[in-house]
Amino acid sequence: MASETKEVKVEGRSESQAQVEVKDELETPSQLQALQALIDRSVRTATPSVADSVAYPERQMSAAEFVEFWQSVRLVAMATVGEGGRPHIAPVHASLHGVLLRLVIYDNTVRRADLARNPRVSFTTWRADGAAAIVYGRAHEVAGSLRPARPGRSGKPRQVVEIEVKLTRVYAMRSPSSA
Repeated sequence: MASETKEVKVEGRSESQAQVEVKDELETPSQLQALQALIDRSVRTATPSVADSVAYPERQMSAAEFVEFWQSVRLVAMATVGEGGRPHIAPVHASLHGVLLRLVIYDNTVRRADLARNPRVSFTTWRADGAAAIVYGRAHEVAGSLRPARPGRSGKPRQVVEIEVKLTRVYAMRSPSSA
């Protein structure tokens, strides 16, 4: 499987703080087929409200379009469920691998504690042209993935842990102009 490395620079930070490597592996035919099957099942089983506003044929992306879209966005919003059902949301970088998302989070975050209690997670992202996606899944921490990360603003050492999310639903809308 081929891969490419993208360098993302975050405005307002020093170059050493701003560089983040994100590896996007190009999808194999079997990964695209699995992703298309998931998109089709998601659309077929969507609630009436979702079917009426997000998951309808004229706007629904194919698996290949969704992969291209996901690779074109810089950040996605990740939502987890906290203690007592409280929602938590934060921007993350998440790479797509067929029906899996992979990301890293800091080891001392609320998201990590949330996922230990409840693996259900959702993500959303969009582009200025109106293309948008909402995805749901079940997350787990990759065993043995805890590793050092750059220090935070305080200068204290930090660590990150890798998270893998098995997607359970995908709603991906083309921009209105391409529908």
